[in-house]
Amino acid sequence: MTSKQQGAVTTVSIEESEVRFFLTSDVHFDSIYCDRKTFFQDMEEAKKQNAKVCIFGDLFDAMNGRFDPRRDMSQLRPEYRRADYYDFIVNDTFEKLKKYKDNIFIITPGNHEKSVLKNANTYLTDRLSKLLGCLHGGYGGWLRININVGSITRGSCNIKYFHGAGGEAPVTRGVIQTNRQAVYLPDADIVVNGHSHNAFWVPIQRERLTQKGVHYYDTQHHIRTPGYMASYGDGTSGYEVERGGVPKPLGGCFVTIKRVGNSDKQCPIEINPRIHSSSPISGVNDLCQGMVYHQNN
Repeated sequence: MTSKQQGAVTTVSIEESEVRFFLTSDVHFDSIYCDRKTFFQDMEEAKKQNAKVCIFGDLFDAMNGRFDPRRDMSQLRPEYRRADYYDFIVNDTFEKLKKYKDNIFIITPGNHEKSVLKNANTYLTDRLSKLLGCLHGGYGGWLRININVGSITRGSCNIKYFHGAGGEAPVTRGVIQTNRQAVYLPDADIVVNGHSHNAFWVPIQRERLTQKGVHYYDTQHHIRTPGYMASYGDGTSGYEVERGGVPKPLGGCFVTIKRVGNSDKQCPIEINPRIHSSSPISGVNDLCQGMVYHQNN
């Protein structure tokens, strides 16, 4: 497998008959509400399936820097409550993910990493991707997957990724956005978003014509990945509860792209969401399992 990045487009060329990806986002690894047990279960499954892992934004929570107005030490895992916070979460996350470095394909920033870059002039996801030896993308961008036979491309798939923006859309879960994106992203076979911690897969069937006038149908797959932030906790307190938030699912999505023989027909795409129910548990006692230190007033 070879890859090349030019501007917004990362082109990946493979010679296997199929390739599998695990798409996810919003891990919020340093937060007490990160459900690491579920995250690592999914990473183990990705490793078992030899899937290329793509983490599209907010791998870090990173809300507790000196200049962050959202700063709240009670939301930070105790081992990270230290002066070299940003350095330490990068290095510690690397230590915990390095066993998956052969599977982690690309890491991109989300609004949390962009906030750190703005306020503290350090790019957390770029630093981690260099340690892991994986690709680093933009807040939005493209993955163009070419499946080759020798030097000839026999199939391709275009994945448009965007971390996400706006609110959580409590009624529609953001599904309305699929119609907007379908209009301005006509060349995407898969559109993947994160950010809102919602989960869905919406296949949109399209009626098409080739340049030679051949009539056919295809499917544009819209995927939203929820990530691993169980911030509702047990529903008793905390920002998510007090603002009127709701429990969110956890997980990501497996995508398999195949070649049809040695022809240049459109690649079949298989979508397998991997979604877990969150549990009514305490972020500190059940997820973090660490001592909460008293903060100085």
